[in-house]
Amino acid sequence: MKPVIQKIRDLTLVRRTGSRLLVIGCDSSASIGNKPMDAVQTPPDIVGYYTARVAVMEVLSVGADILTVVDTLAVEKYPTGSEIIRGVQRLLDEAGLTEAHLNGSTEDNFKSCQTGVGITVIGEADEERLKLMRSVAGDCVVMLGEPLIGSAVLEQEGRRCSIRQLQSLVASPEVHEIHPVGSKGAGYEAGLLAELNGCSFQAVPGITEKLNASGGPSTAVIFSAAEEKLEHIQAEVGGGMEVIGRLLPSGNRLEFYSL
Repeated sequence: MKPVIQKIRDLTLVRRTGSRLLVIGCDSSASIGNKPMDAVQTPPDIVGYYTARVAVMEVLSVGADILTVVDTLAVEKYPTGSEIIRGVQRLLDEAGLTEAHLNGSTEDNFKSCQTGVGITVIGEADEERLKLMRSVAGDCVVMLGEPLIGSAVLEQEGRRCSIRQLQSLVASPEVHEIHPVGSKGAGYEAGLLAELNGCSFQAVPGITEKLNASGGPSTAVIFSAAEEKLEHIQAEVGGGMEVIGRLLPSGNRLEFYSL
């Protein structure tokens, strides 16, 4: 039987015969680096670290085990490419992954004057354990970490959601669903989470600015859980958590395709 392919959020799910499915995520970065035509001058290892962080967090957030991380670098191997790879590997170390998980390619035929990075992450998950569309009306929506962009990402690292904290959320049966916060902000992700679960999102009053703030390289995540479980989740995971709203009953829940 042919695999069934479905796109949900920024992920591609590939269902094969059996209970295991592939989970694929990606991210890219352009004109950020130390090349002459880069618009934002940044050390290459930082570019590699944060580009990989976005894609890795997206795949981890649904409970998938990462099989491989592929970097496609539009720069020469030395010195720029090797520095980007060093940053990617630092992120993989934080996630408990090894050098064997990493593969990739560089551009060594032509001289590059601007940095371009692509990261693809392939994971695998048991469908019954997938943290997708598990939320219910009445759940609180909570933000862990702070949406940060630009220099604040490096200057305020202690305020971001760490990879370990994300992994703790994934491991908790009390956490129903997790969305990394990207450039569209926590409000967008909360609305998407609600829509996927046949609900509407009711925000806490007075936090519109925070909901609209860009999450940059996924410095924050949102998750759903029952209100009475939040204290225990906070004790298990740590970090700065803030209830940003609640799920209310609305319409029809999106269904997975089945084999």
